[in-house]
Amino acid sequence: MARPELVGNLIQQSLDKMGLLPKAKRFLVFWSWARIVGDIARNARPRRIDGDVLYVAATSSAWAQELTLMRKSIISRINAHLGGNYINDIRFSEHLWGTTQDFGDPDKHGRVDKEYKRFMSQDVLTPDEKQRISSLAITADDSPLGSVFQRFAATMEKRKKYLLKQGFNKCDTCGYLYQPERMCPYCKAKKERNDYYRVLTVLEQHPETSDLTLAVMTGIKQKEIFAKARQTLDSRWHRELRRAHFTASTRKLAKDERARLGEVIKKLASLRTGQPGHELTQEDLDRVIGKRFSGLVKVRAGRR
Repeated sequence: MARPELVGNLIQQSLDKMGLLPKAKRFLVFWSWARIVGDIARNARPRRIDGDVLYVAATSSAWAQELTLMRKSIISRINAHLGGNYINDIRFSEHLWGTTQDFGDPDKHGRVDKEYKRFMSQDVLTPDEKQRISSLAITADDSPLGSVFQRFAATMEKRKKYLLKQGFNKCDTCGYLYQPERMCPYCKAKKERNDYYRVLTVLEQHPETSDLTLAVMTGIKQKEIFAKARQTLDSRWHRELRRAHFTASTRKLAKDERARLGEVIKKLASLRTGQPGHELTQEDLDRVIGKRFSGLVKVRAGRR
């Protein structure tokens, strides 16, 4: 007589056979989030998984920035909990807070939206939608598991209809449903990330560029993006100067290293003063960068 097997093991084997086990494992993050991150869960919630990338909503931009610095640690804790390398990146955004993930779920008092519950109990799917959902059956051997997936697909289709009925908008780009009079939070976060890298590229080449000029050149008006890009470059170039200062204390810098160092000194000074590098005097460099760094190499400075 064959030994009985646990239902959980059978489901895991079936998911593995269908190639769905990694995806199913990743979605365990939603149920185990508070256990994984502890008190952080009060200010951050998982909202979406795209491949091996987890999107997390934060209560504020400060929390989003703080958690971004902790990203590697959180990824390690998640993968340790899931028992494998299932999540490879996390993206935090305050714009995802309060999105449709909680819509129709029990509220903080434990009451369920009656209208939502009544709508979900009705037969609102069209024959074409039912036919498409029925095609999700896997094989005859896995018919119980296939019926579970069909019921899940039907529930998600009904939920989408309910949200559209409530006036939610459907993003033309990614298909996400979001609250009326708001931009799709995922597309907004993606746009802000792309805008940030555009500004970063301009400032890398022309660090003296003002906010007004940046707005004209890129069409971007958010000063927060300008400030974030400036802070990134300031930190990057300052770290490079510190490394060069340490290297210079142990050996003589090579010619290409001195050339690169002179370029970084001018760029950092231009970024901090808003003046082109060729207009900066040695006094400007000493004042803005500090003699410890500006004295590492001879920089051809401007005259006044």
